[in-house]
Amino acid sequence: MSVNSARLLLIAVFVARGTSFLFSKVLMEGMSPMSILAVRFLMAFAILAVIFHRRLLACDRRSFRGGVILGLLYTVCMTFEMYGIRLIDTGVGALIENMAIVLVPIFAAVMTRSLPRAVTMFCAVVAVVGVGFLSITQSQSENGGLGIVLIILAALTYAVCIMATEAVSRDADPVNIGIVQLGVMGAISLVASVGMGDFGLPQTGHQWIMLLFLVLIPSCFGFAFQPVGQKYLPAEEAAVITVINPLTASIMGILVAGEGMSISKGIGYVLIIFSLALYMTRGQSAVEKTE
Repeated sequence: MSVNSARLLLIAVFVARGTSFLFSKVLMEGMSPMSILAVRFLMAFAILAVIFHRRLLACDRRSFRGGVILGLLYTVCMTFEMYGIRLIDTGVGALIENMAIVLVPIFAAVMTRSLPRAVTMFCAVVAVVGVGFLSITQSQSENGGLGIVLIILAALTYAVCIMATEAVSRDADPVNIGIVQLGVMGAISLVASVGMGDFGLPQTGHQWIMLLFLVLIPSCFGFAFQPVGQKYLPAEEAAVITVINPLTASIMGILVAGEGMSISKGIGYVLIIFSLALYMTRGQSAVEKTE
């Protein structure tokens, strides 16, 4: 796969992932967060295991280990995310979670004892300022502060997930990694849900339709194929492309859920879109010159 193809794949992946915030929040009106994660990811694992059964049977130890690692990390991230978006707007939650775009280059710089590229840091800082404007819109609502804290914790773990995905995908089968990852996430969520005594299934046809959408689009496609795209891109670039995820969630929140628009929200959206556009035009050129 070429670098440009990997970029296009990741863009599609993050658009798909961005749709999950609104549907998850609606489903939480009738199901517990861990029940949704358990059913969603176990169904996605079953579907992909059938489609790629021959490939999965040939899964080597490196790919299996990578899937387990990502499954553990993403379960923590998704748990923070689910409990966070119960308390704040889905679009705002998605944007705050993507503080990962600034955390990834910082983490990478610490690990390699080097400085991230200037354009990467500038784009990340602009995006985080945008996140700050979005946080203002939620801090005055009931439990909004707690929701923001939970989403910030999701951002911290999401940054680790992005870096771990690059690391485990480098010399392994990314498709098998993605499938194993889904199985691990579903199994852990199921144990947690049963342990808390709140496991349940959708009760209406409408809920089942939303759940099936979560299974097929954000999970089967989004989660399973992120490692495929990241295999050919540095973690810093993948982190900036993730901005498409919250933008999708924000648009759906406004158009579908009627979450509304304010001056602060508008400024936040503009800053984040600007940071993405600048990186995609200037940041990628910097990457290519160093290759």
